[in-house]
Amino acid sequence: MLNIVYEENPKAEDVQVLNNGIIAFAKQQKNHKPFQAFGFFIRDNSETIQGGCNGVILYGSLHVDSLWVHESLRGKGYGKKVMAAVEKLAVENHCPFITVFTMDWEALDFYKKLGFYVEFERHGYEKNSIFYFLRKDLE
Repeated sequence: MLNIVYEENPKAEDVQVLNNGIIAFAKQQKNHKPFQAFGFFIRDNSETIQGGCNGVILYGSLHVDSLWVHESLRGKGYGKKVMAAVEKLAVENHCPFITVFTMDWEALDFYKKLGFYVEFERHGYEKNSIFYFLRKDLE
């Protein structure tokens, strides 16, 4: 008998089992390379993370999962520097575009200033929030 079990904050190694299954199927179906996870971190002198981003290169594109900069560092160019490193990584890996998601109250204008455009928006979230799917095409 099989059970479906809810787990809040699942272990990384358990989630990796799912990813490995997806990777194997993608290789079988399309001969895709495995996902390549990445992270860029802003660290202070004591190695404490003050910001950064993470994401994945998959199927020839780069997706940014999370971008965060500590409130005390916002407006000082750190987010732009991190995203410049992301774009460099995308170019080095021959990715024709970068994607990222953001809510209307998060960083929409920040991404637009970096050359991203809204590819799709989804309405219906709590408190009339809008979820934006953004894309930046690379030359």
